[in-house]
Amino acid sequence: MGKWKEVKLGDIAYTKSGGTPKRGFKAFWENGTIPWLKSGELNDNKNITENTEFITQVAIENSSAKLFPKGSLLLAMYGATAGKLGILGKDAATNQAVCSIQNKKGLFVEEFIFNYLLLIREDIIRDSFGGAQPNISKSYIDNIKIPLPPLPEQQRIVAKLDNLFANIDKAIGLLEENIAHTQALMGSVLDEEFGRLETTSKVVSISEIADVKGGKRLPKGEKLLEFKTDYPYIRVTDFSNNGTIETDKIKYISKEIHEQISRYIITNDDLYISIAGTIGKTGIIPKELNGANLTENAARLVYKDKSTIDNAFVYYYTKSDEFKRFVEDSTKQVAQPKLALTRLKEIKLVLPSLKKQQKVVEKFRLVEQRLIELQEYQTKKLNNLKALKSSLLDQAFKGEL
Repeated sequence: MGKWKEVKLGDIAYTKSGGTPKRGFKAFWENGTIPWLKSGELNDNKNITENTEFITQVAIENSSAKLFPKGSLLLAMYGATAGKLGILGKDAATNQAVCSIQNKKGLFVEEFIFNYLLLIREDIIRDSFGGAQPNISKSYIDNIKIPLPPLPEQQRIVAKLDNLFANIDKAIGLLEENIAHTQALMGSVLDEEFGRLETTSKVVSISEIADVKGGKRLPKGEKLLEFKTDYPYIRVTDFSNNGTIETDKIKYISKEIHEQISRYIITNDDLYISIAGTIGKTGIIPKELNGANLTENAARLVYKDKSTIDNAFVYYYTKSDEFKRFVEDSTKQVAQPKLALTRLKEIKLVLPSLKKQQKVVEKFRLVEQRLIELQEYQTKKLNNLKALKSSLLDQAFKGEL
């Protein structure tokens, strides 16, 4: 295998950040043919050949932009993409948020260093965290210690990892497809059941069975409170994916603000529907939030005769593919998508007797629980496959692969 040695990255590589040519100078951008990558275009791809912007040779010669050769290893240095990696599949320039790592003495295989940086990425982010966002300095990159075996051993490890990762990625892809199918299955079950009910039950519009009421934004200049009061304020970000409220990050308002917007509360007898931002998320609030104030980005259905309606029955209708299609058709042609309350009132749904509603709800809950259990099992397997990659990387750089 040959002897491994520990080296600093700056001792075996030239590290240089890119630059952004002045945007207002046409000679730098107009009719440009040189690929220019932003840090957001790095996505752990070992063969980057696609990009969205191009600069000119004039920009290379007269700005901070630099042309990096095909095969250069790239590392994103700033912001949300910090730590992301890539290897150029063609000559290209980058912005200043990307560091190019180029072989100084032919002592390493780029894919080998790529894999090691991938292994220690969380350590890099943790060590380099500054202010609100990660900021990986060039000096930090130069001082990263690399366990380096001889070139033939690097090549062997890279080839073995590529083969193992290809098989893992294939398994991950198949599992993600299965998870997507599982998620879609509930909609199909709901559509089938509601379609069957149409033959024996009446069809009503939402406006016939409920008043559609909006929530309320805070008065101008007022902010939500982090500490608990008697007046929780429910936002769309608090809506979970399983028809209830995530209570761990609930915000609050003061008694004075509540009194100003007290007409815009929601009870656990109502159904909420998000109408802006993430549109179409629905559910029923838990009893402990009964009487909470509701955001202006959501509406609530207040049933006219609760003795004839099972709230869960209407909720399950909103999880059907038919309802999702209605929401999509009602919002797709709007510049800033929003589901109007008037459109909500027009929605039609099948409404059998209360006894039949309750029986159908019981069936839906059973199917939903089984699908949740299946999805949890699939997600666990998916996470195990992703963790296997880290385990293999760890073995590789301990010389155990």
